[in-house]
Amino acid sequence: MPLTLRWLDATTLPVASDALRADGLAGISPVEAASLPARIGNQPSTLGDLFRIEGDASDGPHRLEGDLRHVRGIGSGMSSGSLIIEGDVGPSLGAAMTGGSITLIGSASTWAGAEMRGGYLHIRGSTGDSLGAAEPGSRRGMRDGMILVEGSVGSEVGLAMRRGLIAVTGQSGPGLGRGMIAGTILSLGPVGRLAGSGMKRGTLALIDPGPDFEPLATFAASGQYRFPFLAVYLRTLRDQGFPIPPGLESRAFDRYNGDLLEGGQGEILTLAAG
Repeated sequence: MPLTLRWLDATTLPVASDALRADGLAGISPVEAASLPARIGNQPSTLGDLFRIEGDASDGPHRLEGDLRHVRGIGSGMSSGSLIIEGDVGPSLGAAMTGGSITLIGSASTWAGAEMRGGYLHIRGSTGDSLGAAEPGSRRGMRDGMILVEGSVGSEVGLAMRRGLIAVTGQSGPGLGRGMIAGTILSLGPVGRLAGSGMKRGTLALIDPGPDFEPLATFAASGQYRFPFLAVYLRTLRDQGFPIPPGLESRAFDRYNGDLLEGGQGEILTLAAG
């Protein structure tokens, strides 16, 4: 049995611990894990006060289980290893992670994958605002890695994104890809207003943005094409178990270049009719 931490519902105050990441739990016993530091509100605590811990850290991916909505920063800064979480989680899941993989079977709060620099984050539920975004005051958001969301997302997804891939099956809030510097965002569902606003480079690929969607006036139509790089992404996502509709790899897309106020080197791609 892998090392498993089951939430004890010990508090409703905000909880945080730098040890709640795969590399922080690597190679230790349940007794050692229970002694690792945590905070409940502004008071010191330990993981043993918050979780029932059992299993073996050398036996497969580490697991967290329970209603973890009060726990923030799970997997934040993680560099290696694998973490599987069953239950909803609080803010900053996988923020600034540089490697490894996190799979969440549940939904995440705000700032999931914020300023992520590598690794793999797969959320089999919805997320709040600022997925893969730049933190307040920062000029760069997600810088590398892959974020997959099988649900809806909030506003400002991929804000100031620099590199990497974000894919979303459900509805996106306002400001999808706002201020993108580079990278790719694939949205299978409806998108809110101001998609791509202020983007400098990068790609927004919109499969079904909704019947009323129109690119901003600062984007110019530039033809209809098939994009080999997008077909590669779609096949890769399908291999990861992401629900990509069949046949998309061979479809053509209408291309719009923008934001013209920022040099016009970015692009919004929308699935062409037929």
